Amino acid sequence: MITKYQDLARIGNIKPSRFTASVSVILYFYFFLGGLIVSIPMIYVLITNQDALFDPILRTDAMGFLNKYISPVTNYIFTNLSIYFMLFGAVIAVKWIHKRPFGTIFNYRGKIRWSNFWIGFAVFGLLLAAGTGADYFLNPGTYTFSFDASRFWYTLPLILVMTPIQTTAEEVVFRGYVIQSFGVKIKSGVLLSVISGVLFTLPHLANPEVYASNKLGVFSTVCMVLNYFVTGMVLAMITIRTNSLEAAMGAHAVNNLFCFLLVSYPDTVLPTNTVFFTSTFEPIGGLVSAVITSALFYLLTVFIIKKTDKTTIATQP
Repeated sequence: MITKYQDLARIGNIKPSRFTASVSVILYFYFFLGGLIVSIPMIYVLITNQDALFDPILRTDAMGFLNKYISPVTNYIFTNLSIYFMLFGAVIAVKWIHKRPFGTIFNYRGKIRWSNFWIGFAVFGLLLAAGTGADYFLNPGTYTFSFDASRFWYTLPLILVMTPIQTTAEEVVFRGYVIQSFGVKIKSGVLLSVISGVLFTLPHLANPEVYASNKLGVFSTVCMVLNYFVTGMVLAMITIRTNSLEAAMGAHAVNNLFCFLLVSYPDTVLPTNTVFFTSTFEPIGGLVSAVITSALFYLLTVFIIKKTDKTTIATQP
């Protein structure tokens, strides 16, 4: 019986042609179909609003155009829907191309172990809260109370439902499918984690945070990019170490919920009404925080899961 997470692809068909077909399907669903979905609001604005069609900002600042003519809620919905298409592609790839149960993306049991999800959710959430609290203590002047009841409660159900699905889609592809696919040939957990971190970083290079960091210099941009890499790598490490995807799913979900509901910052990829807003955007400090948070998350989560679910912990990182 195959129980090691990075070996689970062997349950299904692992011919090279199957991986080629699967990657093609996932990319098609994400970039083409998902791209069509996310462009619907912009196309609608350009058709119905002549001022928008001839606005110079359309040629110089696409993100500024979206923020000017498309409501944050609409942008949030269609961006998430585009990522859902990536998940559809992954389901097709695993179930019908590789011909193995889709549940093996999560663990060898084939079913989500929710206790591990909530452990990852709680540990990462508490670390985020502690880090934000420390930052507020050091820089209280950068935080403002931005809570708008009418907007917050209106979008809360939407965010609570759509965000965990979005983060799960990314975990299924960038952790689950990537680790298991490369695991057919690569045995090193560290190397698999690096590959996952790199591939997770690539689509995030289009985020407005990266463009904003360019204004602060090359080193800040590098730190911003490394922020995504560190996060992606540690989520891969915890997936391999616990032989399951659930803890990474929980951590990713609480990270995005924290950003969309509690504390926002300038140039965030999906602006929503949060309880607090911080005017500080420091990629260097953010990277330091990400490294510390990731290290603590890994150590604490492995320790807790080892105590509560001894059947899932791998013997090697």
